Amino acid sequence: MAVFELLIDRMTVGPVLPATILVGLLLVYTAVAMIGLVDLDLDLPELDVDLDVPDLDAPGLDAAADLDLLGGLGGAALRWVNLGRVPMIVWGGLFTVAFWSISYGLWHRYDHVKYDPAVWITMILTARNVVLSVFATKFFTSPLVKYFRPAPQYDTDRIVGSTCEVVSLEATPTYGQAKFRTHAAPLLLNIRVDGDRTFAKGDEVRVVRFDPDTRVYHVTGIDPP
Repeated sequence: MAVFELLIDRMTVGPVLPATILVGLLLVYTAVAMIGLVDLDLDLPELDVDLDVPDLDAPGLDAAADLDLLGGLGGAALRWVNLGRVPMIVWGGLFTVAFWSISYGLWHRYDHVKYDPAVWITMILTARNVVLSVFATKFFTSPLVKYFRPAPQYDTDRIVGSTCEVVSLEATPTYGQAKFRTHAAPLLLNIRVDGDRTFAKGDEVRVVRFDPDTRVYHVTGIDPP
């Protein structure tokens, strides 16, 4: 009993307490999901990341432009830490483990010598631990991104072998975009030129292969008849 009480005390002191509460919530959610009372969310969260810089000089649109810019930067930051690139339950589980481990280890190894477990100290240390845990979660989830990358929502077999039109200023072995004509709206493709040629905007090129890891279509010139 004394050992159990000591363990409880060590898990509920200072900045370890918020991390322990988060672990408990995750365990409860997982248990409820396992018995089928709620759906265990394994789908990719949808994040609309818009990195276009708005025109801040447009009259009457300064507030809306600022919100759009902040929203775009916020979405980009979430994707940078892989939130939205792996399932939420996976990201949250790894974050929770990292958060508790960092909180427990730093407090009992270093922080308890320097600080008292006062409320304001706990809040500051918890904020620090959250930041460290986010970076740790990014590190651990980065190798998993490729396993949860959504498949293309169009038939790549139909695109390979067909022609498309360069829409970027140029297409090179390192950069380029092209539109693939469909019966509806054209598809915008990321392309790379095979070889050392460069194509200008408006040139027709032929798709020769698709790289599913980078989601890039490799193109070449169209041979004259």
